[in-house]
Amino acid sequence: MTAPAADNAETAVFHPCPPDPDCPYCNGSIAPQQALDWSFLDGAYCISLKSREDRAQNVAGEFHKVGLCQKVMFYRPLKHPVKGIIGSWESHRAVGQDALRRGYQATLIMEDDVYFSDRLKPRKLRAVSHALTRLPPDWRIFFLGHWPVWAYPVRHNVLRTGSACAHAYIVSPLLLKWLDAHPWGAPGIKKLRLVGKALDSAYAELPGTYALFPMIATQSVSRSDNFNFQPKPRDKRKLKHLVTHSRHRELLLSKLMRPAEMIVVTLSPVFFVARLFKRMRNRDSAVG
Repeated sequence: MTAPAADNAETAVFHPCPPDPDCPYCNGSIAPQQALDWSFLDGAYCISLKSREDRAQNVAGEFHKVGLCQKVMFYRPLKHPVKGIIGSWESHRAVGQDALRRGYQATLIMEDDVYFSDRLKPRKLRAVSHALTRLPPDWRIFFLGHWPVWAYPVRHNVLRTGSACAHAYIVSPLLLKWLDAHPWGAPGIKKLRLVGKALDSAYAELPGTYALFPMIATQSVSRSDNFNFQPKPRDKRKLKHLVTHSRHRELLLSKLMRPAEMIVVTLSPVFFVARLFKRMRNRDSAVG
């Protein structure tokens, strides 16, 4: 199984997941009771640079593993000539605009470093579908994998969260419209500076963001093209640079994502009270 070779045109392209004759979803040999049913999604996208055919092929293997090969559409942009996080922002925006144009109500957006849990079974995926239907009407994002900055449970398998990382998340039309209206550099975008300046720093400050608990998607250890890994001078280093400016960034994100989830959930009462006081303070300020 190989991904189709990127064309030579100097433009981004969409293409379906390349079929694999050995994939039970592609060849139709999967037993119905064993199949992972993603039909609750209207669409699914995976962003993968044209220059990273290795990552496109690797993530296609993930999609064959979990049955997303029958639904996912690859988006293959060119690498941004100046800054990777700008290209990443605009790539997420491009797939969001395509989903908005198609009228999708529930859209899964992924990056090519997504890694799905080997424990993902049909029953678990049905729970994801059920949780999605029970989100409030104003939901924007439902993370299948993330790095929580703060979180507290709203149901046994759903967290209200402010999170980093955008490798696997389901979005509503509200988020699609937000993406359409907010290109990179648009004024008035609030970002969580602890996370950085990329798209997920804006997502971390949006209302209506939730996450599946426990997560079913982490990140692989393949090196990202979005960041410059030149070390910061000692006098300019900050705590967040331990990850964002480390040559081991992907390894840290991959291996510590689930432990971070458990730590934040353990501390969730503290986060709940803090968010409650923040809402009260904002309400009092508005009244004043």
